[in-house]
Formats: sequence, structure tokens, C-alpha cells
Amino acid sequence: MLDEFRSLGCKVIETPDRRSQTLLYVRHLFSLMRSEHYDVVHVHGSSSIMGIELRLAQLAHVKTRIAHSHNTKSDNPRRDQFFRPMFRGSWNKALACGQDAGKWLFEDASFEVVHNGIKTERFAFDQGSRNEMRERLGIESSLAIGFVGNINYVKNQRFLLQIFREILARGVDSRLFIIGDGPDRTDIEELSSEETFEGRITITGRVSNVSDILQAMDVMVLPSLFEGLPTVVLEWQASGLPCLVSDAVTKECAVTNLVNFLPLGAGAIEWADALLGAAGNSSSSVSSRSKASLMACTALRSAGFDAGVMAERIRTLYLGGE
Repeated sequence: MLDEFRSLGCKVIETPDRRSQTLLYVRHLFSLMRSEHYDVVHVHGSSSIMGIELRLAQLAHVKTRIAHSHNTKSDNPRRDQFFRPMFRGSWNKALACGQDAGKWLFEDASFEVVHNGIKTERFAFDQGSRNEMRERLGIESSLAIGFVGNINYVKNQRFLLQIFREILARGVDSRLFIIGDGPDRTDIEELSSEETFEGRITITGRVSNVSDILQAMDVMVLPSLFEGLPTVVLEWQASGLPCLVSDAVTKECAVTNLVNFLPLGAGAIEWADALLGAAGNSSSSVSSRSKASLMACTALRSAGFDAGVMAERIRTLYLGGE
């Protein structure tokens, strides 16, 4: 990704690690902001700890300081509460990926929703790509269940494995594809190697062809403990895929009727039932998947989830517009 930024003419600056080298990080960042005379500092995050960067920008007299909320909860509530006083008043423009993410972080302050846009045409269903990817992945006639995202506590892959164990226990010819990487990958790989799973779980790591892999899937699942507005669910809909999503995820991501919500408390058995139901209710015919994808892409663009439109809005803000 860094190479891609550089190829676009971006200047990439590496900083000391914020967690393990906090003081060095703060000194480096403050010195950078003062020397570079930035017009805009845009901080993306999921909690009030963004106040560190935003306060430094304020001290460095950066004119436009944007706080951008991407979640509805912090994975460290105590730390979030500690930084709240620093965060309040550190920004002069507030953005959020959705209403819930904005209300949670900015409380009673006003904010603007700027959706996580996607290039819908990249994810639109294509039968030729599906056939090719299923052959490459060795899926054949199996039910292909997919997950895309970080492998960590919040994304709840341990529960995902429980769900898949229930599906296999019913004798369903199925495969699970976990597309992503993260701090819990080693643990999830170890659990996936259990004899119960019969080698039917594939963890791809980070890949550049997610849109191609989605073509090969039959149903998607996101059992997150909490989320902002997950871009992956938008991408899944664009591909015409039925999705089963935790009800801890904001309902704003359901732009079409392809998305079904279920409480995590329902348990693995009910999740397995719902996942198989979602897969069974979606027709596997080319025409049905193509139609679902076409309708979803149209709906996503109409709802403001087009990447081009969102990029233009950000550009306007950077140039000092309202």
C-alpha cells in the first residue's frame, strides 16, 4: 500500500510507534507539523485518543483539524474516557463514517457523515470471474462462506469458527474463507487446524484481489462485537452476496435486503441456521446473482456510497470549503 501511495506522488513519513515510543512519537509529530506548515491534519480513529494528534496540530497552528470517527465503541473504554477532555475542542471539523459512529464520539457536537465509499463497478458480479476463482480455490460444488477483515478480538473469528463447526456437523459440504490478517491470526490458524474442520478453512492473509475472491463466494458473515459502518458489507452487497451480520453493527450498512442481522447472543447453532438459510434463499443462478448485484450497485450509488463522490467531498473540505 505504501508503494501505491508513493506512485501517486504522496510523501510517506514513518514515525516512532505511538504505543511503545509515545514520547518520541509526540516529539517527532509536533516537530513535523511545525516544520511542514500543514494546512490540514485529518486524523482517522475509533476513540478520543485522536486528541493527541489533534492537540499537537492545534499547538502547531494547523488551520483545519479534522477528526474522523470510524467506530461506535472503543476496545479500551478506560483509555477513551481518559482522553475525552483532551479530545474535546481539539478539532474544528468533525466527520464520521455513519450516524452511530458520529453520535458516539462527538456526543452532542455537530458532525458530518462522509460514507466509506467504494468503487461499485469493481465489485459487480461477473460469472466468468466466479468460475475462474472457484477453480483456483478448489471450491467445486462446495458452499463457499466468506469473511473479510482484520483477524482480531473485535471481529470475533473464534465465534465464526464455532458457527462453521455447527455447519460441518450437519454434513453440509462447505468451505470457510477468512480473508485478512491481524494480531490473532496465529491463534485462529491453530484453532482452524483442528481435526473437526477437516482442512476446510482457508486463511488468505491480506490480498489485493478481494473483489475477485468475492465472486467465488456464496454467502458472507460478519460476527463483530462492534463496528462503525463496515465497508466490507457494502462490497458484499455490490457483489450480490447475501450477508449475515451481527446486530452490534450499525443498520446503516444495510443498503439492500441482502443483509440480515442476528444477535451474537443467539449462539452458534442459530447463527448456523441463519447462515444456511441466507445461502439457501439466494438463488445460485447467474441471472439472479447478476440482478442482485446490479440492483445493489445502483442502490449504493444512490445512497451516497460512491467513492468518487466521497473523494470530491473530502477535497472540498481540504480546500477550505463547507
